[in-house]
Amino acid sequence: MDMPAMLEGRHILVTGAASGIGRAAAHLFAAYGARLMLLDRDEKVREIADALPDADSAVADITDAAAMAEAITRFPRMDGAFNNAGIEGMDGRMVPIMDYPDAAFAQVMHVNATGLWQCMKAQIPAIQANGGGAVVNTASVMGWLGAAGMAAYVASKHAVVGLTRAAALDCAPLNIRVNALLPGAVETPMLTERGFVVNPGFEQHAAQAHPLGRWAQPTEIAEAAAWLLSSKSSFVTGHALAVDGGFSAR
Repeated sequence: MDMPAMLEGRHILVTGAASGIGRAAAHLFAAYGARLMLLDRDEKVREIADALPDADSAVADITDAAAMAEAITRFPRMDGAFNNAGIEGMDGRMVPIMDYPDAAFAQVMHVNATGLWQCMKAQIPAIQANGGGAVVNTASVMGWLGAAGMAAYVASKHAVVGLTRAAALDCAPLNIRVNALLPGAVETPMLTERGFVVNPGFEQHAAQAHPLGRWAQPTEIAEAAAWLLSSKSSFVTGHALAVDGGFSAR
């Protein structure tokens, strides 16, 4: 007997869907049978949605609570959300904390922490109205480690993990599971077009830092997100799942 696709019939919102992990997730979730609402501040998100079956899109910033709420109203129902949007700050340049501009720190925290806060506050009531579901938040392996030159990013991703754990406890009585993904280095524009370009030697270090000897492909992270959004992870909540090629095991 054929088994149903892992996300068959589920209505899932994906933020940061125009590139990288979010784009890979959109394609993978669609292949697993999900109906999608794709959100990004980049207009390219419309092209991605148009190429997929049962996908809609909205061009919006995750820090805009009204825009997030409006996007959700366009969805007939919501079973889950993959909150993947975020920034690294300083266009990827690694800058010691004593030299890091206050405004740049505030921007990273506003997008990565406050943006996630706004997303979940809008999403959770919609998921609750449908009887429950799941939320997955993209943090980083830096959400439980530290790294020189990345203080703002590290702080913001620690915040993502903390918000995830607290929200999981708030939402458990509502039949809503909330988990975080902690990727290591992933072959996305954030890494290859900015991080590697502006930080000499970082490309060589990034692969060597992972015991598996390479960085991840976006689809590998999306697969973990799909599992956490599906009923296959039905007893998993409040968890921070490292998908980091062994980086955090050292």
